[in-house]
This record gives sequence, C-alpha cells and structure tokens, in this order.
Amino acid sequence: MMYHFIGIKGAGLSSLACLLHDLGLEVQGSDVSEYFYTEDNLIKRKIKILPFDHNNIKKEYTVIVGNAFLNNEEHKEAMKLGCEVYTYNEYVGLLSKKYFSVAVSGTHGKTTTTNMIKQILAAKEPVNFLIGDGQGGGAPNNDLFVFEACEYRRHFLKYWPKVLVIINIDYDHPDYFTDIKDVQDAFSTLVAQSTKVVYNGDDACVRAIIPHDKDSSSFGLDKDNTYHAENITNDHRYTYYDLYIHDKYLTQIKIPLFGSAAVYNSLAAIATTHTLVNDIGLLKNILANYVTSKRRFEEVIINNQVIISDYAHHPTEIKATLDAIHVKYPFRRVIVYFQPHTYSRTIALFKEFCESLSLADKVYLREIFSSAREHEAIISINYLSEAINNSEVINDDEYIEEFAKYNNAVIVFMGAGDIDKLYAKYIQKMQKKDNFS
Repeated sequence: MMYHFIGIKGAGLSSLACLLHDLGLEVQGSDVSEYFYTEDNLIKRKIKILPFDHNNIKKEYTVIVGNAFLNNEEHKEAMKLGCEVYTYNEYVGLLSKKYFSVAVSGTHGKTTTTNMIKQILAAKEPVNFLIGDGQGGGAPNNDLFVFEACEYRRHFLKYWPKVLVIINIDYDHPDYFTDIKDVQDAFSTLVAQSTKVVYNGDDACVRAIIPHDKDSSSFGLDKDNTYHAENITNDHRYTYYDLYIHDKYLTQIKIPLFGSAAVYNSLAAIATTHTLVNDIGLLKNILANYVTSKRRFEEVIINNQVIISDYAHHPTEIKATLDAIHVKYPFRRVIVYFQPHTYSRTIALFKEFCESLSLADKVYLREIFSSAREHEAIISINYLSEAINNSEVINDDEYIEEFAKYNNAVIVFMGAGDIDKLYAKYIQKMQKKDNFS
C-alpha cells in the first residue's frame, strides 16, 4: 500500500514519512519546489517528492495531509475517490495506541527533550521517533515510540500515550487559547488520556492539573520532586549538577548545554528514561555527548564571531536562550536578529517580548512572519522597535554587512519563521570571507 503525504516537506509530515518508510512501507509525497531542510532526510531515503497535482492520488492510497493543505486539489481528489485520509495528528494518534508511546509535551523545550529521550533510548536499541526539527525514524522490531505532542488547537488530544511528559505550561497560541486556564484545560484532558505522567513539579501550572491518584513522577529543583538537581555549576563547555532520586544522591550529570531550561529538559529526559533503560552510566554518557537538534542553539564559530540559529519565538524561550548565551559567553556582546512569529502572538505578548529582548546588547528586527491563517498585518514591526531600547528594523539586503562589523560578539538569528535562511546565507558569506582573509 502506498502512503501519500500532502505537504511532505513540513516538519511533522517529513518525519512521519521517514518513520513509515523505515518500517518498510511505500511512501511518497507532494509539496512546493522551494527547498526546505526537512527534505534532506527524504532524499537520503529516496522518498519521491512530487509537485502538487490531483493525478498523484490513487483510490488505493492512504493519504496523510498537512493542516496547511486541507482542501487543496490533492486533498479534494482523495476525498472524492474515497481514500483513507488522515491529518498528521490523527495518524500519530493511531501510532500512540499501537506502540508503547512516550509523548513529550509542554509549551517550551519539547524538541530538545524529545531528542534527549530518543538518544538515550536509541543507545540501547533503535526506536520509533518523531522530533519537531524534522527528524523521524522507524524501528520494525521495537515497540517504543517517542514523539512530540503539541498543544496548539488541542491537536495532542488525538494521542493516547503510555507515558506523558509535561515540561512546563505557559500561555501561548493566543489566536486559539483564551488564557492560561484554557491551556491548562487542554493539558488536563491529555493527562486523563495518559497511563503515566512525568511532570515538572516546580511549575505551579503543571502541578495544578495532576490528580493525586495519577501514576506519576516529578522532576525539578525542589527536593520534594522524585528527581531533583542540586549544586548546579558550569564551565565553558558543560553544565554540571548532582542528581537525586527522592533524597538519595545518584550521580553527577553533565550536559553540553547552558541555562536553567537545559537543566529542566535534561531532568525530564532522565525522569522518563531512568526506569526504561535501567543503566545510569549509559544515561550519563548520552547526555554528556548530547547532539543538539536543528535550530536549537545551533552554533558555528567563524573567526571571532559565535553565530547561532535558534527557534525561540516566545518571550520565555527568548529569555532562556539569552540566559544560556550569557552563561556560556559571559564576556561577549550579544546581538540578536529577531523575526516575530505571527501578529497575534506579537500583540498578546508585546510587553513580554520587549522585556526578554532587552536582555541582548543590540536587537535587530525583521518583518513579522505571519501564519497562513492571518490575512491582515494588524501590528507593525516598528511598534516593537520603538518599545525596545537599542533596537532597529533592518532589511534583508543590509544585515550581512552590518553584522560583519561586530568583533568578538555572539550573533543570534532567532525566530520560528524563515530567518534560518538568512542565518545560512550569513554563514556562507562569512566562511567565504574567512577563506580569503
């Protein structure tokens, strides 16, 4: 049977296509011709990528459609022919019931934590996994399935995990959620659908939704948690902390990441995998050699500049990234090139954006990246620029020359839109300059 993906280059669909391919299923898909980094894994597996055309669809196909492509010509053809049609969330929901599934949720840190859990479990044997940076893979002989569970539009309520991880709960997606209680309500429903919960016991918004009779374990810095960290220190390469289970010292953990968010993410991974792998030495080794996800504090050093690409697009994430940079590079100026993601988020969290971005020494702003659902520019980037000290709006044809002037600085390309393309272009230009200097 052929599985056809409509919008196969999307981060979710590309990873799911790779998973099904690795399980030995026939897979193909369609999308626009423009290059996206997610297609690298598809090409590696020789998965066919076609242009959109209703003739791509056959009656016997199972069709998986990206949310952005509902009602396009292929989706309409699939419905007309009576194909089995699923959204990404619906199909992942089926997998969550079929496998011993570990769903990683939370407003922030899902991709990093999912990747940590996957790397720990895969050190024992291959696992089935879906990661938000476009990584995905299948393991025909393993019942474990690790995946991200996003709260947006309550999509994760299609999932029925054996283990649910909750890293944190914060207010986001203001185009859908009315307030923090609405967000908590969504998570509370998912908790009820899960067999066991591993949760951040330091987060009051999370604690409030965990029933007392739920099979659960907690992590955090507070000593009341099942797993907690003490004596957190760092050098220029690692963050270190002492790991305790209940009141018993277990070992010292080191991770090649910085800031409090990294500690919480790693504690979530430990609390999830400790009993599954039952090998603290292996767990320690994998975390010490953790390989970062795409666009999560992804850094390159060229000459005297540290150049970072980061997906942070919420004020809490911006603060976490900038805190991590200040810990790792305490004596360098921090220059941020930020592209806000969606008008609705920019308006709803305007004050918080101003506060978090003010942690940088200099802020450059790019035009707001609107979602497919937003048809009108209801706020100008200039409002943000006027509200943040030492900030300015810069055009795509100006930034390379401007950023190249900064010596011994950290340059951060930040946002969930297409700013990563400018990061790649800047790296390319700086490498050429380095080769000729």
